[in-house]
Amino acid sequence: MSSTNSNTNAFKVLLNQPDNNISLAKAALMIAKLEYPELNIDDYLLKIQTIAEEINNRLPATANAAEILKQLNHVLFIEKGYEGNTASYYDPRNSFLNDVIERKLGIPISLSILYIELGHALGLPLSGISFPGHFLVKLEISDGAIILDPYFGGISLDEEDIEERLHEYYGSKLNKSRAYGVLASSTNKEIILRIIRNLRNLYMQEENWTKSLPLADLMVEMDDDQADALKARGAIYDQQECHIPALADYSAYLKLSPHTPGNQFIRARVIDLAKNARKVC
Repeated sequence: MSSTNSNTNAFKVLLNQPDNNISLAKAALMIAKLEYPELNIDDYLLKIQTIAEEINNRLPATANAAEILKQLNHVLFIEKGYEGNTASYYDPRNSFLNDVIERKLGIPISLSILYIELGHALGLPLSGISFPGHFLVKLEISDGAIILDPYFGGISLDEEDIEERLHEYYGSKLNKSRAYGVLASSTNKEIILRIIRNLRNLYMQEENWTKSLPLADLMVEMDDDQADALKARGAIYDQQECHIPALADYSAYLKLSPHTPGNQFIRARVIDLAKNARKVC
C-alpha cells in the first residue's frame, strides 16, 4: 500500500470515531500529511503543547476564563506574532496546520483550530462556529457565550459585531431564518470537512485537478452533503475528460438535487456524456 493510501485510510478511521474522540489538531495535521507525506504529526502536536505550557506557566493557579484568554491572546498573537494572512489569503499553505505553525500565518479556520487546541490544553472548553464566510470560536459561559475571532487576534465580538458581519455576508438576503443558528457549535468532523472542502474548491479554482480529486473523493465518502460532493467530483472528472465517472457523478447528483437552480448545464452535460462517453481514466 502506498504512503498516500495509508495516510488517507488512517484519516478516514480517525473521522469515523465518535466526535469527542477526534482531535482537531491531529485531524488537521493528517490533512497536511496528504500534502506532505513525510510529515511527523507528533512533532507538531508537541509544538502546540509547548505553547500551551508556556501560557500556563504564566497563569496563577486560580486563573479564570478571562485571564486565560487574555494570556492566550497575548502570547499567541502579540509575542509569537500569529496572524491572518491577508496578503495571500488563498495560499493553500494557510490550510495546512504545520505550515500555519511554522509560518505563523493562517486563515480563520486554521487559526481557530490552533486556538481551540490551546484553549483545551489550558482548560477552556472552546468550540468552533462555522459562521458564514469566516470561522469563529465560542466559549460557553453561565449567562451566554463569548464569541472570539482568532483571525483578528482573538478579539471578542458582541451582538452588534455579529449582526454587522451577517449583513456584510448576506446583504439584502439576510433574514431571521438565515441568522438563526449561525452561532451553533460545529462538530469536530464538520470543522475538518470544511477544511477539506476549502482546499478542494481552491485547487479547483486553480485548475489543479490532480490535487483536487483525492480531496473530492474524501468528500464524497464522508460529507453529509452528498449533492455538493458529487457535483464537485463530477466537474473534476469532466475537466480531466474522464467521461464515464463524470457521467456517473453528475447523474447521481441530479437524482439528489433535481430542482436546484442552474442545473441546466449539468443536465446538458449528462445528455452529451451519455451519447459520447468513452474515456474511463
